[in-house]
Amino acid sequence: MPYRRILAVGDIHGCYQKFLTLWERLAFDPAEDLVVFLGDYTDRGPESRDVMEWVLAHAGQKHMFFLRGNHDEMMLAALLGVEKELWIRNGGDTTCESLRGKGDLNAFLMQWAKTIQQMPLYLEIEQDGQTYWFMHGGFVPGVPLAEQEEETFLWNRDFAEADAYDGKEVVTVGHTIVQYIYYDKQIEPETEDALFKPMILDGGRRILLDTGGFLAGGRISAIDVLTKTVWQSDPMPELGGW
Repeated sequence: MPYRRILAVGDIHGCYQKFLTLWERLAFDPAEDLVVFLGDYTDRGPESRDVMEWVLAHAGQKHMFFLRGNHDEMMLAALLGVEKELWIRNGGDTTCESLRGKGDLNAFLMQWAKTIQQMPLYLEIEQDGQTYWFMHGGFVPGVPLAEQEEETFLWNRDFAEADAYDGKEVVTVGHTIVQYIYYDKQIEPETEDALFKPMILDGGRRILLDTGGFLAGGRISAIDVLTKTVWQSDPMPELGGW
């Protein structure tokens, strides 16, 4: 049976309360829907431990897919004793703060590291003759997904920043922040890596789903790639900030 909805959820970045407002609005039904999380579950926001616990409780459940993002990759490297300072400088400090005072963390962090290692780098879904691709960062057009570099899926911004995409697939990514659509007014994103673009481009074939949830006033976004219906979290500005 075809899915009723194929949902994608953008970067959460440790903003658990924001995410819960979005998740409630999605009313996900595993009997009819499929949901793909695009990675970057921790760092930047203040509630990474809560997000990690939620992901661990839902990973492996029916029609729920959790992709790996570059922040997940950085945290994994830090847990394995590699380039810890890189992770700390890029929001890992807030994740560490959320973990403090929570008892023995060894088993919890080992489980989280194992979960990151099991997260796929991309997902391909076909329905009604249309192919849908999902990954955190981006990809190089013209190169089969199986031949892409791992770093491309995690870190690439060229796909998001391109003037146009003329592929036949519908491609949904996170990682690169776009303007906060559906707000009362359109504003320039507050980071150097952000784009002043809408999230749905090229006739709906390119979808940029990171809308700066960890920023003050930012939101976490989700979309049904079949209908292009968008849901967003409450802003909760007191939980945001760079």
